[in-house]
This record gives sequence, C-alpha cells and structure tokens, in this order.
Amino acid sequence: MNDAIVREAELQVLLNSLDAIRVTYPLYKGDLLVAHPEGTGFRLELPADRETFQNWLAGYGPIAAELPSYADFSECMFASGISRYTNQAAFDAMRTSYGQLKKTVFFGLDTNLFYHGFASNNPGINHASYLIVDTVRDEIAYAINRKYPAKMIAEMIAHAPGCREFIGELENKRMKRSRKAAYLALKEYRTIRDRATEIASPGPHTHLSEENDRNIVKALRKFEEERYALPVLLTADIYMADLCMTEGLEYFYFDRPYRLEATTCTAPAFRRLLFNLAVVFGFIGCSGTTIFGEYGGKGNDLDELKVRFRDDEIYHEFSREVSICRQLLALGITR
Repeated sequence: MNDAIVREAELQVLLNSLDAIRVTYPLYKGDLLVAHPEGTGFRLELPADRETFQNWLAGYGPIAAELPSYADFSECMFASGISRYTNQAAFDAMRTSYGQLKKTVFFGLDTNLFYHGFASNNPGINHASYLIVDTVRDEIAYAINRKYPAKMIAEMIAHAPGCREFIGELENKRMKRSRKAAYLALKEYRTIRDRATEIASPGPHTHLSEENDRNIVKALRKFEEERYALPVLLTADIYMADLCMTEGLEYFYFDRPYRLEATTCTAPAFRRLLFNLAVVFGFIGCSGTTIFGEYGGKGNDLDELKVRFRDDEIYHEFSREVSICRQLLALGITR
C-alpha cells in the first residue's frame, strides 16, 4: 500500500484515469454513487436511497450514530452544489423583488445553511449582504472539537473488525458531528466572514437549540429596529421558520427534496463532492483506492486528503502526474 497527500483539485488526476467511478463506504456493502464522465462533467447514479442507508446502519447497533446516514449523504450533495432546494426558483424570484425596495435588504443565515454551503452555492449574492448572528458562529465553534477516544475506536473496530485499517485512522480525530462542523460549516463561515456583518445576540450561546433560535431571531429584529434595513432570515429548519412567523421577522424557508435523484454535475462540483464525502464520512472508497478525510498525522490544514493505493503502478503514475501539475502551477502561468 502507498499513500499520497493531496488537495481537492488534485483528485482530478485520479478521476482522469477512471471510466466509471464507484464511490463506496468500506463498512457498507454496495455503492453510494456511480459517476460516469459525460462531456466536461459527470452523470451521477444514486443507487443508495434512504432505505438502503437504514438497512446498512441497522447492523451496527451502538456505533450507528457515528456512521454515515442518508442525511449526511444528502448534506454533502447540497454542500457540493449538486443538489438544490425544491423552492430555489421561488427564492431567486423573491430576491429579485427585493431589489425594488427602498430599504437595503440583508440576509441572515441560520446555522444549517452554513452546512449546506449556501453562500458558495449562491454566488449572485454579495457577501456584504449577509448577516451573521454571533450565536450562529458559536454553535459552529461548539461542535468542532469533539474527538474519538481510544475506547470508542476499539468499540467501532469490534463491530467491524474487517475495517480496522480504516477506523484506526480516526483515533483522536474528530467525531462525525465535529467533522461536519469543521469541514462544511466552518469553511463556509470563513468564506464570508470578512465581508458579512456580524451582529451580537441579546443572550449568551446555550446548548439548547430552541433558546439559540430565539436569540438569533431577536438579534435580527433588533437590527431591523435600529437601521433602515430589512433583514431576511434564511433557514432550512421549519421550526425556525415558525418562530420567525410568530415574531414577525421576514424569512425564507428552504425546502429540501425527500429523495435525491440521479443528476449531472460539473467536474469541480464532483471533486467537491468527493472531498465532502471523505471528510464527513471519515473515509470513502473510490474505484480501488481509499480517500481519507481524517487520518493519523493530519495537521491543521483542512484542505488536505490522503489517498491510499493498493496498486503500486497506479500509485507511481498518479504521483508522477501530480508532481508535474504542481511544478506547472508553481510557474504561475495564467491563461
């Protein structure tokens, strides 16, 4: 076996050598998805549905909460920009109508939209139009640093002894909730924080989501009262939408599809999907290789992945091509 440390964009070198790309999770039997090159992008088949994931998880009892669920898979699809909200068109139309108002419109992001990569997937919205209540930032930060103790890793290996090689890489690394917070939500927060307006919550961050939701709504209502502006809370949480309605705060509720459908995507979106699956699931299989999002020896660089090759010849060819790409990039030549 040979390992290579790469970044997201360098996964394209691996993809270039494959015809059909089968993405798996080593603890599950069957494909998560199958991608076929088509034009400059990919056509995706999604054989694993909600029931498939439930059947996979059913055999793992007490460790099931730390294994990938259909909701996790869906979240990765959204964060990659491949899946879209069922009412995205309605939001786009509403945003256009806001342009007719004399008031300046700001969009307050609920915590869940950071996990969905909302700002990255809606480049038409100026980052200066976003409001971030500090409660949202604190909710993300609170979830980041939970790590696996050795005892839990041993329990996971006991339930899947054939996957010791993969599970062992997670010891003293982030648990699933923390991986999602660090790799999805925190990265998204960092993309907009320099231009977004951060506003204070009227109350401290708590471990009660209901109380945090109330603080977010109150903060936006106060912003509206103090400035000649219209804050609109964007959320994918129906309970938060109900709270906004009760408190008289403008909002838009994003509805997600119950079932993911086969679709097409661009090459960058597919690389982002592979990255997201690797970091959220911890590790994935990709047509004979394993891509680790978390692994022993990984530092603080959230953008790094480890690719494990079983075939020496494929590894050396991959390493050679990645090295050439890095040397070319180092020249700084632009089109």
